[in-house]
Amino acid sequence: MRLSTPIVITALSAALIGGCAGRSSRVNPSGTLEATETDLASVYAGRILEVRPRLGDPVRAGDTLIVLDTELLGLQRAQSEAGRRSLQAQRNVAQDALQQARRNFDLAEATLTRTRALLEQGSTTPQQMDELQTRRDVTAAQVSAAQHQLDALAAEEVKLDALLKVYDRQIRDGVIVSPANGTIILRNAEPGEFAAPGAVLLRLADLTRLELRVFLGEQDLDRVKIGQELPVFVDALKGETRSGKVTWVSDEAEFTPKNAQTRQARTQLVYAVKLSVANPDGRLHIGMPAEVKL
Repeated sequence: MRLSTPIVITALSAALIGGCAGRSSRVNPSGTLEATETDLASVYAGRILEVRPRLGDPVRAGDTLIVLDTELLGLQRAQSEAGRRSLQAQRNVAQDALQQARRNFDLAEATLTRTRALLEQGSTTPQQMDELQTRRDVTAAQVSAAQHQLDALAAEEVKLDALLKVYDRQIRDGVIVSPANGTIILRNAEPGEFAAPGAVLLRLADLTRLELRVFLGEQDLDRVKIGQELPVFVDALKGETRSGKVTWVSDEAEFTPKNAQTRQARTQLVYAVKLSVANPDGRLHIGMPAEVKL
């Protein structure tokens, strides 16, 4: 995963080709076993405190694999949290100021209304009316200013809340966990080293089920279909047969991969086929040659 970081997922590919030039009962396309791999990296730079699994260790989804130093992030978060609490106190003061400004406005408005009635009766002067009008306008401006101040503080609080969430995410990303069950097949990190963003620290592979990619010519393509079980011969098992399930058949033809043995084979158009081969006993390994019996 690469998060907010990031974590990176890849699939090993080793394009392998067997003899599939002509259709016959002896067509046994070959390839090498592959595994789905997950490259684990840090999303930000940091010093490595712990690397828990060793090379070859099995891990389960959710296991803690690497712990980075997040002390500085924690201090920065505490500083922002203190700023947020200070801002909340300022908002309380601003809220009180707004309520007082509204009370002053209501009083000035009521006084102006009463004085206007007295002016019609000749019991006050126009000058007094002007003074009360000005006082009412001043209190109205005070209400508006207090409301703007409260709005500004609320906006600052939203920004601080967002910043705190960023720190929380970065602190969580400082602990790299396994995204799935698998086996550690590469360890590029040691405690005390500095993790660069995106640099592969560990590589995880699912070795419980490997994949075999072979290539078939058009004349042999009708021999396979998705879901079909086919016998798979692995050289290292000395004649032992495993069952391979067809999981994918390419819709597009491609030229035979360059590692085909002859120039003629490299110019042929073929279709890629993937088979899933169970590996419950762990005897199958990445890169082992294997062939499919059609």
